Amino acid sequence: MAVSAPPTGPTGPVAPPRSRGFLDWVEWAGNKLPEPALLFVVLAMIVVALSAVGHALDWQVQPVKVQVVTTAQLDAGGEPVQVPVLDERGRPVVELVASGEPIAPKNLASADGVYWMLSSMLRNFVQLPSLPLLFVAMLGIGVAEKFGLFGALMRRLALVTPRRFLTPVVVFIGANAGVASDAGYVILPPLAAALYFAMGRHPVAGLAAAFAGVAGGFAAGSFPAGSDGALAGFAQDAARVVDPGYVVTILHNWYFKVGSAIVVMFAGWYVTDRIVEPRLQRGAPVGGGDANAVLNQMQLTGQERRGLNRALLAMAAVIATALALIHVPGMPLHGDGQPTLANGRVLVQDVVTVAPAGTPPADGAEVYSRAPLVVAEGSGQGRLVESPGPRWSHVIVPMIFFAFVIPGFVYGRATGAIRSQQDFVDGLYHGIRSVVPVLVITFFMAQFVNYFTYTNLDRMLAYSGGVALASAELAIPLLLVLFVLVVIFGDFAISGMISKFGVFAPVFVPMFMLVGISPELTTAAYRIGDSVVNIISPLNPYLLIVLAVMMKYQPNAGLGSLIALMVPYTLVFTLVWTTFLVAWYWLGLPLGPGAPLYYVPGS
Repeated sequence: MAVSAPPTGPTGPVAPPRSRGFLDWVEWAGNKLPEPALLFVVLAMIVVALSAVGHALDWQVQPVKVQVVTTAQLDAGGEPVQVPVLDERGRPVVELVASGEPIAPKNLASADGVYWMLSSMLRNFVQLPSLPLLFVAMLGIGVAEKFGLFGALMRRLALVTPRRFLTPVVVFIGANAGVASDAGYVILPPLAAALYFAMGRHPVAGLAAAFAGVAGGFAAGSFPAGSDGALAGFAQDAARVVDPGYVVTILHNWYFKVGSAIVVMFAGWYVTDRIVEPRLQRGAPVGGGDANAVLNQMQLTGQERRGLNRALLAMAAVIATALALIHVPGMPLHGDGQPTLANGRVLVQDVVTVAPAGTPPADGAEVYSRAPLVVAEGSGQGRLVESPGPRWSHVIVPMIFFAFVIPGFVYGRATGAIRSQQDFVDGLYHGIRSVVPVLVITFFMAQFVNYFTYTNLDRMLAYSGGVALASAELAIPLLLVLFVLVVIFGDFAISGMISKFGVFAPVFVPMFMLVGISPELTTAAYRIGDSVVNIISPLNPYLLIVLAVMMKYQPNAGLGSLIALMVPYTLVFTLVWTTFLVAWYWLGLPLGPGAPLYYVPGS
């Protein structure tokens, strides 16, 4: 659906009027920051400088480990045994104890450090866990988006919804639109505005409800998305600072996401119908054209209806096939499995390497500067890069790929959008084009993350921060609330869910693990803080797209008008969603399949 463009002046677009005060300062400060890719270059250089300073000043941090407190009891046979001490909620009590030698920073500004930075540049990028997850998922999602499946599905759901339930349905669809990448921003707000207008309601209220669901509820939803894989990858890398064998799957927050979509729906329903729309109705009258014409424009054609019905049947067939592959004995995804290479071998990390003539063992980045190297037999076993487990858990991303590429292809063929092989391939290209900016950011992010790891500053910061948190003895719910607030403030400095988590994860995930918070719970709290201010952050590039739609109905509206419109959603979403997280924690519910709330060593 076409929308009116912002008014233009003699030299280009006219800047929208600004609000006065704090928001002006935030916008000015945010615009002064580098672009995300350059921001990670700056952060990487800061790590280089800190490593040199720390090396020169001989910084040291004592590593610690989390240990379960035990007490001696007699078993049934009268023999003394050690049993865990439990707290009032029945969870094991843990404490921090010293572990190993003090850690000192490694100097990236040295000859060996510069050599490592140059020799590992490509490896840092290609081995980033989020890269293949994001790439493969977007291949399938791009096909469904390119040929109009998502747009048709949103229109179908909106048109069959009763007027009184229009707001919750629009918000709920928006909260689930994250699976369609950026399509939700472009399709749903103008669609909802037109539908509200056609039904005799204020169109800007529909715009606000849709934008609140898409942006404010971005991290919620009922379906796994490409961003889930990226967050899982960064959380897993950060968790392995404390626990080298820790695994975070793409479904690490799935249960919490589904519950969050419902919470966002009710919160958005309340704000739209009780706060936003009454205020809009007291304002100036709106334009927008003939309501009947708008409603007719939104109707699906016969071809689109047939295509959508066939696509939904195809998606149901894909899901049914996946369930059969998982649950039927003897099928490929039934039971447990171990991923292997093409030659049947498995990847193993943390083996011990030694140089000839009995020189000391080399570990970590030191192996790049010592040759020849010999793999030595150690007292323990190497760690598997891909751990054994349920076979379905190893193929989640390919399942997401097929769940979208097949229905997308069926819809495209039924509507005539796919007429040749080239059309289909263009659909595959479409998904990848949408993540090209993310790939650029990811390249520089990978350098920063690995520089942080090489220098030992990540572990030093995690251990020192974790000890400080443990010593403060703050309640876990309070830590979660404080972390949500930290992420909210970070939203006004760093744009992008993935890039921001690339900064926060290496610091907060290990620190919180040391006080008993699982990486999955840290990620759940991050989702809230990242989402709730997307609708008012001047760094959100989609703000201008939504503003263009708003100006169709209120020509005098500006950026300040849009931000003021969305502030109630931010305040209510922050309060309600954070309360929901704390309640989830108190209930002790898992965040996803195999995703615990608490971190206990060896669990």
